[in-house]
Amino acid sequence: SGGGVSVEDLGHHAGYYKLPHSHDAKMFYFFFESRNSKKDPVVIWLTGGPGCSSELAVFYENGPFSIADNMSLVWNEHGWDKASNLLYVDQPTGTGFSYTSDKRDIRHNENGVSNDLYDFLQAFFEEHPKLAENDFYITGESYAGHYIPAFAARVHNGNKAKEGIHINLKGFAIGNGLTDPGVQYKAYPDYALDMGIINKSQYNRISKIIPVCELAIKLC
Repeated sequence: SGGGVSVEDLGHHAGYYKLPHSHDAKMFYFFFESRNSKKDPVVIWLTGGPGCSSELAVFYENGPFSIADNMSLVWNEHGWDKASNLLYVDQPTGTGFSYTSDKRDIRHNENGVSNDLYDFLQAFFEEHPKLAENDFYITGESYAGHYIPAFAARVHNGNKAKEGIHINLKGFAIGNGLTDPGVQYKAYPDYALDMGIINKSQYNRISKIIPVCELAIKLC
């Protein structure tokens, strides 16, 4: 359906931006203009992992299309592009279609990841300057609970330092986030018991192995 709007009418983009502070990193993205208005917020989505492609969300979660049983594309009536201009990025470098020929571009901490995402955004808004005037939100799930706060801080600090194009960051959203496993994992047995997912006997067994998990987390 899609309200009579055809794919040809929509501003759909896919491609790469070279990251200027890398040796040879090229970051892949999908961009889908809002089905409602180009003035809608720009929303970037980051799938977690680490190392899971954001195409998972494009076709199976909140993108404009779903994949039908006959492998054709059908409109997703719950797609976030009904209320936002949607940006999906394969990151960190080495994830999905994002690649580099230089191993020094592979990131191992949130600082490196957030710097690359900031450079990506600068390149995107340089090519789409009108969209830089819109509100901007960072969203994602799972291990993106690590990425998103770091990325939001990087955008905020970049704006403060007037580093490049000002990004109208208004907020962020983390779904099912993994932010601090040392804190979160200890709470899972209580939650599972309260919700009736496990019984008291299972709760007691799980609680006994929590210290082993905590130690493994610290060793990581």
